[in-house]
This record gives sequence, C-alpha cells and structure tokens, in this order.
Amino acid sequence: MRKEAPEERELPAYGEEVFAFAHPAQTDRLDALAGSCDPATTGDLARWDLPADARCLEIGAGAGTLALWLARRHPEGEVTATDTDLRFLTGLRHPALRVLRHDVRTDGFPPGTFDLVVARSVLCHLPERAALPGRMASWLKPGGRLYIEDPSFFPASSSPDPVVRRLGTAVTTTLATTLGSDVSAWARSFPAPLRGLGLVEVGMRVHCPTLTATNAAGRAWALSIADLLPAMARTGVLAEADGAEALTHLRRPGFVDTAHAMVAMWGVRPPAQRPDRTTHRPKQTAQQPGQGPA
Repeated sequence: MRKEAPEERELPAYGEEVFAFAHPAQTDRLDALAGSCDPATTGDLARWDLPADARCLEIGAGAGTLALWLARRHPEGEVTATDTDLRFLTGLRHPALRVLRHDVRTDGFPPGTFDLVVARSVLCHLPERAALPGRMASWLKPGGRLYIEDPSFFPASSSPDPVVRRLGTAVTTTLATTLGSDVSAWARSFPAPLRGLGLVEVGMRVHCPTLTATNAAGRAWALSIADLLPAMARTGVLAEADGAEALTHLRRPGFVDTAHAMVAMWGVRPPAQRPDRTTHRPKQTAQQPGQGPA
C-alpha cells in the first residue's frame, strides 16, 4: 500500500490537537482572548444602526461573549451563536440567543437570512478561507453587514525584543504546519478579500493590542504559546526548553510589547432597489389657445 505523503495528510481541525477544547486551560485562554478583543470589536459593531429586531449570526463564537453582547443589544431580535464544538457555549442564557452546532465550510443558511454576520479569529485557521467571505455574504439580507476579524503577527517581526520576534515566527510557522492557518498574510491582505463580492461601504480597522505580563492580551498570548509548545517541539520549530524560557520572559515584571494585530474588514450587501413605478406616456403636442383636439 502506498504511504500517504505528508502534504496529502488531512490536517487536524482546530480544537482537536492544537488548542484542544478538552484542555483545562482553554477556558482561561478564551476568556483572555475575549477580554483583549471584545472592546475593539464591539466598538466597531456599535457604530452600525441595525434594526431593533436584527437577526445576527456569529460564526465560531468560542466563549460566546460577543454573541451575548449582541443579544443584549438586540433583545427584540435573534442572535445565533455557532461553533463546531459547543462546550463553551452551553452555559449562555438570553431570550434572544440560540446556540447551534455549525461548520461554516459545509453547513449553510438560506440566502437573505441575517442583518449581521460576524466571524472573529475563525477564517485564518481554515485552509478554505478564501472562499468563505462570499459564502457568508450570501446569507445577508439586503442592507445586511458582513464583519470578519483575524489576527496577523506582522508586528512581531519588527519588535525590538528578540524573544518576541522569535516567538512570532514560531507561532506563525507552527499554526501553518499543524492547522493550515495563516496568521501572517491573510489578515494583512484585508479588505481585498471582500472586493468583487458585490458589497458596498467596504472598510477595515487595525488594532494592535499592547502586551504586558498581566493584561488580557498578554495572558492570551502566553496561554496560546504554552498550548503550542509541544507542537513547536514536535515540528522542530522551537525546542521545549527554549519555549519555556521564552514564556518566563513574557511573564517577567515590566514586560511590554506589541506582537500581533487584530485586523477587521466589513462590507454591506446593497439594499434592494425599488422598482421604478414611473409610467411613460406618449408625448403630446402643445395646442394653440382656443384650438380643439384634432
């Protein structure tokens, strides 16, 4: 029997081996990620005047903090929080919120269902990422908005800290090797992936969170690297002892840096055009005063 070449092997899905959902530290990591990302994301979404009864979809909702924020903001509407594994969403409670197992690559929704579709830190981890914005845009109602946000580690390459530079490269390489992720060029290309989809008002925003030893972004980064250390060692990207030493460096008092950016892009499905009800009547010839019809 012919052995499968390494490049032909199907990569494990996010949450199976890398960032394994069953790992006890995942709850803390997801909470730290939400604490770091939610203020910028909700700041973007809050600027949009969505209907009070808006139907919203969050793809890959993780711990569900963003979906819960949307449900509280649109209590007359419906917010659907999806993920391929629902263990972190089962405790969410709100009358406007429903939780659904869903894989954005293979599972769909009827066209024109949602006023808002959101995906944060999802598409970067899916090898099929290039085709997904168009798929997601088809689920929007006329006037509905698509919002995609993903990380890019390009700031790490210019860090004055050699440990941060080395870890940035190690994270980017390891995620690409183990998951097929792109946390480098994909988000750096925004908003180009939305061009050509027929969307209007296309825009983008970049947020570079400051990392410290104690803030949410720093904790999320340290917890993510700790999770990746076995894969880094297994693939030869970074020896485990070097990785442990680097984590100590990140946790030292006074540590501060910027290692990654959160890049968001958005667009609007054009509102449906109203039919032109103007009736075109034959042009009449002006008559002279006192002259009757011919």
